[in-house]
Amino acid sequence: MIADTAFLIDLMVGDEAAVEKARDVESRSIPITVTAPSVFELIVGLSLSEKPEEEKTRIMGFLESLPFLPLDSESAKEGGRIYGDKRRAGSQINPEDAMIAGIAKVHGERVLTRNAEHFRGVEGVSVEPY
Repeated sequence: MIADTAFLIDLMVGDEAAVEKARDVESRSIPITVTAPSVFELIVGLSLSEKPEEEKTRIMGFLESLPFLPLDSESAKEGGRIYGDKRRAGSQINPEDAMIAGIAKVHGERVLTRNAEHFRGVEGVSVEPY
């Protein structure tokens, strides 16, 4: 199961719903993975932080504890199609979510998120909300 960036942030700050969902997913022996777009978003946040060194240690340790799915060529192509199709249809999806959706679709993974609406209408991508 692919964790989107909001879930990762919620988990790191101890959000009760995210922690409970992580326990639920773990109890079903489903690995939670992190993707390249989420790493990108977390590092952007880190660079804007008022306490970057303090945050860096915590974020990098957390990221290193999770399996990683890269944005490979096939996933990037799928993400690009998703982004383009949504734009052509007059819908919105941010590029990072389109890339996460592309990775999820290629790997047959669900997206774990509190922002299910970000992935609504993306064919072949299912969401695990919390």
